[in-house]
Amino acid sequence: MSPIRTNRSSIARRLTGLAASAVLAAAGLLATGGTANAAIDDAHTTIWNDEPLYPGWHLDNGPARLIMQQDGNLVAYINGYPLWDSKTVGCGAKAVMQSDGNLVVYAQDGHACWASGTQRGNRSYPVKLLLDFTGHLTIYGDNGRVCHSTAPYGITLPSCDILWSSAS
Repeated sequence: MSPIRTNRSSIARRLTGLAASAVLAAAGLLATGGTANAAIDDAHTTIWNDEPLYPGWHLDNGPARLIMQQDGNLVAYINGYPLWDSKTVGCGAKAVMQSDGNLVVYAQDGHACWASGTQRGNRSYPVKLLLDFTGHLTIYGDNGRVCHSTAPYGITLPSCDILWSSAS
């Protein structure tokens, strides 16, 4: 065998090994959720029907951040300063924007530590929790109307029902 063939086959094996490693790493990231923070929109400003925020997961909108903290508290920050919180330190294990319109912070055992009180019976319909760029939270429901915006920084649309706001 010539040295050129040996070098080519050695390089080919190394490249194949590198490619296989990259595929495995990508598959691992996809399988474990990678660095995703929540099942949220592309702009990371909204969570929808029955989507959770687990400890460490967050929404971001410019200088604003909503995070389910490791201590169990759901907190909205603006420029690093707390603006609103659920007051659930030591209790919260996850926050869920439920499809009945209620935002709830649940304990590990499943009981509610805090709730927005905005449920609308047992009927589910499109609802979302929006973090706006000022750090305020708003729960919108559409009662069958199209009311979501894909514009950056979230725009309040007149066809939406505002179920709750942290600014109120």
